[in-house]
Amino acid sequence: MSETAPAKTKSKPVYFTHLELLFVVAIWSGTFVSTQVVLTQVTPALSALYRYLVASIILLAMGSKNKERIERADYPILFFLSLTGVTLYYLLQHYGLRYANATDASILISLSPVFMGLISWLLLKERVRPLAVVGLVLAFAGCLLVITNGHTTHNAGNGRLLGDFLILLTAISWALYSIYGKKLLSRYSVMTLIKYTTLVGTLFLIPFAVPELVTKGIQVPNWVGWLNLLYLGGAASVYGYLAWYRALTRLPAVTVGSYLYFRPFLTGIIAAIVLHDKVGLWAVTGGIMVLAGTFLSTAKGSPGKDIWPKVFRRMSL
Repeated sequence: MSETAPAKTKSKPVYFTHLELLFVVAIWSGTFVSTQVVLTQVTPALSALYRYLVASIILLAMGSKNKERIERADYPILFFLSLTGVTLYYLLQHYGLRYANATDASILISLSPVFMGLISWLLLKERVRPLAVVGLVLAFAGCLLVITNGHTTHNAGNGRLLGDFLILLTAISWALYSIYGKKLLSRYSVMTLIKYTTLVGTLFLIPFAVPELVTKGIQVPNWVGWLNLLYLGGAASVYGYLAWYRALTRLPAVTVGSYLYFRPFLTGIIAAIVLHDKVGLWAVTGGIMVLAGTFLSTAKGSPGKDIWPKVFRRMSL
């Protein structure tokens, strides 16, 4: 199904929208690095809870005039989306980033659309086209290069293998959210869905954070940690989505979504500057293969093509 850009508003020139999109993707690229900074002060589940408490407070304040409610019949799917799109997604991401480096994480999370294609094929019985198969194979080959760093054996002693595996689970969690969120996205406003999945997902994070509080005690970040949490919960989770949706009112979804291909590249630059991470040739090669495979597997006619615009509207941070 082709997409056309909505009518342009007269408030700002279209080039401003492109600049804001690049800025938003830069913010989202920095979340992997920012999360690793927070993890030096707070345990993973608690850091995820802090992050989404910040987002919840901001969304409650912003959405105070939004009276739309989720119907009781939709509670089961709302809980599922809150679990996959918030709770598990950020738990797995924060635990994974304890071991995986930020650049690897940004590359592996880019596999979400590939997993969407696989789920659409396996569970929804959508037809697979040859180009999609080529894309899936290419993306997973690139994934293996990133994880193994080009070696036939992997040294799991430093936990990197575990971290990469958790990040892959993060990508699967987001794929499930994106596919099964289609039903509610067609029935409720974006603000309503984001607000309720954020609030419920935050509540679901509490049971995972309690054991960390019991074993580690109350962990209070310093001012640097809180600045990063404000960045993660406010700039990335709230401003980022609002700017993303503004762009979608002015540009085609495919054009907007194409900016996400900058994310691994920008994450690598930020990680090199802030964390002094070194990105090897194999990781770069694998990242290019992942992005190319993702593009091919989501081309027109591939599995999940009907929900691809929805993914652009609610892509992972």
